[in-house]
Amino acid sequence: MTETYEEMVKRLREIARKLEDPDTPLDESIRLYKDGIDLINRCESFLSQAELRILEITEE
Repeated sequence: MTETYEEMVKRLREIARKLEDPDTPLDESIRLYKDGIDLINRCESFLSQAELRILEITEE
């Protein structure tokens, strides 16, 4: 199932909150950081595709 942009942003906020928590173990922080980078890349791709769709619509 594909996540919506809003769901990805929500997950990014949760990851950021956990990364800011000094009680989060280092191993988990590293995993969360990697997951966050992956989510950021997916969000950027989603936004690029949305921009292209909007440009196509406005050109019609």
